[in-house]
Amino acid sequence: MLIDSGADVTLLPSESVNRLGVSIDADAVYELMGFDGSRSAVPAAYLDLIFEKQVFRGRFLVVDQAIGIIGRDILNHVSILLDGPHLIWRRVSG
Repeated sequence: MLIDSGADVTLLPSESVNRLGVSIDADAVYELMGFDGSRSAVPAAYLDLIFEKQVFRGRFLVVDQAIGIIGRDILNHVSILLDGPHLIWRRVSG
């Protein structure tokens, strides 16, 4: 998963969702708009996502990509320091 502070929502790779045996709700389809203005329709899955020892329960969008994105819907609840020069990130307590 990539951390993307500009993404509004978290996107899960379909291959990972399928491997976990999570049901995809084909009736719940959402429209995504990319930074380039392109649009696509994607399904959602209801699951518990664990990030930095915190459980996020809800509906997450499923995309046909190899790598997922952790978006603002999760990042808004976690304090993270992004250290670009050292190419690391870490959770900040407080």
